[in-house]
Amino acid sequence: MSRKFRFSLLLSLAFFSVAVIIYVLDLKINANANKVSYFPYESWSLVTLTSLYGFTLFLFLSEFNSYKKKLLQLEHSLNSTTESLNYVQSSLDDAVEKKTFELSVINGSLNREIAERIQAKAEGVKLRKRLHAILNSAGDGIIGLDIKGKVTFVNRKATELLGWSSEELIGSLHHDMVHHSYQDGTNFPDHECPILKAYKDGQDYSESDDVFWKKSGQSFSVEYTSTPLLDEDKVTGAVVVFKDIGKIKKLKKQLELIVNSAGEGIFGLDIDGNVTFMNKAASIMLGWEQEELIGKSHHDLIHHSHINGTHYKVEDCPIYMAYQDGKVHFKSDDTFWAKDGNSFSVEYTSTPIIEGNKLTGAVVVFRDLTTFS
Repeated sequence: MSRKFRFSLLLSLAFFSVAVIIYVLDLKINANANKVSYFPYESWSLVTLTSLYGFTLFLFLSEFNSYKKKLLQLEHSLNSTTESLNYVQSSLDDAVEKKTFELSVINGSLNREIAERIQAKAEGVKLRKRLHAILNSAGDGIIGLDIKGKVTFVNRKATELLGWSSEELIGSLHHDMVHHSYQDGTNFPDHECPILKAYKDGQDYSESDDVFWKKSGQSFSVEYTSTPLLDEDKVTGAVVVFKDIGKIKKLKKQLELIVNSAGEGIFGLDIDGNVTFMNKAASIMLGWEQEELIGKSHHDLIHHSHINGTHYKVEDCPIYMAYQDGKVHFKSDDTFWAKDGNSFSVEYTSTPIIEGNKLTGAVVVFRDLTTFS
């Protein structure tokens, strides 16, 4: 039962009760109108009405106080709600301001990143163009391979030497196109190919005398190096650098013919005094085959003693001096020792070999004075 309904019910009951009481009192008054009575019915009506007034006033005051109390509670609740709303509004404003600042920072970072990426892309394009220009300017052929042995890039020199266009080579298997056979035409198994081994085991491989095959079906002599291509320590392919050594081999062969046709003995020495080559005349006079002397000390085998058998110090040797001081040294009368232990008088010139600004050895030209005389 609601408070409002209860209030109305009580007030209705009070008025009804008072009306009944007054009605009864009126009947009493009318009945005693001609009698002398000491009972003050009129006073009781006044008391009843006053009681009704008092009860009504009590109900109104009670209800007023109740509504006033509720109003105070509502005001307090409203104030609390207002404070909460103000706090929420303030928090929301702070959050919006913070998020706005964060978004502005993120937006600035994104703008910088976009600008950096655009710049990096432009620099990457520029770098690729420069790299292509460098590769195409190289005097050697350069081929890039992926992990499956397929060509990923070639420079201009490679296409000139092989006769294939870059479009024909890129995406094709290098071994099947260029390195499929030995010089005699027999099949070259791909598992034996040093070029493919480079990206399989991550090691550098080089060959000083091999053949590549042109589009025309002709082979040509090459010297190449196959180097694994690494991306963060992971092998992703290989780079092959090669050059046509056909002309060099031809010149070398011609030089060997010229040197071997000379009447004087000729041999080469490295910076340590070890024999690097020897012509036929030197081999005949010394009794050594070229293979027996290559890589061995010339002084220890041929020039170790004077004619009287005393030890010949290497520091006093004019041949040794040539590849130490870089000067030409001539000796008109000295002694060489043959393989059989016999000595013979020689005349020789020791000329230093200089590559760039670096001494790398010497060339010795000699003749047997005994035979000459």
